[in-house]
Amino acid sequence: MTVPEIPAGTRVSLRPGEWASHMGQLGTIYMDVRVVKVGDMEGVPGWVWLLVHMPECHWESVACAREWCVKVAVWIPALYDAVNR
Repeated sequence: MTVPEIPAGTRVSLRPGEWASHMGQLGTIYMDVRVVKVGDMEGVPGWVWLLVHMPECHWESVACAREWCVKVAVWIPALYDAVNR
């Protein structure tokens, strides 16, 4: 499956079961993120890495200075759905 091209800054709302942590545990909560970069997961067909910021990273009180702050794995069909919701 093709890795989708998603512009940096795109807001994506991921549902439980559509994403996984770096340890391979399926997410059990809704997660709103702003995409920094989409990357291929070598050897894991149908999944991509998302490097993201959380919405609160733009709050003045947080002011996240990192390039990205969270890395999650996302099932590609679910990512297409999330972008088009």
